Amino acid sequence: ILFDEPLTVIDPHLKWLLRRKLKEVHTRFRHTLVYVTHDQNEALTFAEKVVVMYEGEVVQLGTPQELFERPAHRFVGYFIGSPGMNFMPCRVDAGGVRIDGTDAVLGGHWAQAASEVPNASLQLGIRPEFVTVQTTASETTLPVKVERVEDLGNYKLLTARFGPHRLKAKMDEDAQAPGETAHLSFAPARTLLYADERLIG
Repeated sequence: ILFDEPLTVIDPHLKWLLRRKLKEVHTRFRHTLVYVTHDQNEALTFAEKVVVMYEGEVVQLGTPQELFERPAHRFVGYFIGSPGMNFMPCRVDAGGVRIDGTDAVLGGHWAQAASEVPNASLQLGIRPEFVTVQTTASETTLPVKVERVEDLGNYKLLTARFGPHRLKAKMDEDAQAPGETAHLSFAPARTLLYADERLIG
């Protein structure tokens, strides 16, 4: 059964009730439901498998968790999540990953993957959920200039500048907002490398 954006102009509460009813129908009759939507929250809460299309091409098929944790394409990282994934142009050499426009060098396991695409445009990607905000520097943190901290009810959202790059980090709702500067650390297992917009490591 194909649904082409059936709930677009319905108020949020009724939309939630109708989504729940459709899931009940699916559970009861086990028909295949193909549900087209531009609403990422709708897709992630409704679907068992999500197909993400970009410029007429399927760029990833997976569970909501797979799309969130390992976006196979830069568009998926940007589109899925609120806010989307942070991206920074970089280059990889024997010393590590060097973030363009800065002096920062991050360690990583990407040298082999990067060597297989020598002329590709490389970018590091990390979700705001996996960026930790610290008030003191260490060998693994990046110094940033804080632009703003927004209190969004159940979490705070920090926006900061690192060289020419703008980064976002999610903070606990009761976390103390930093001053004009802060230090960010990236969870190594959650920091991904993209070559020409596609995940390579």
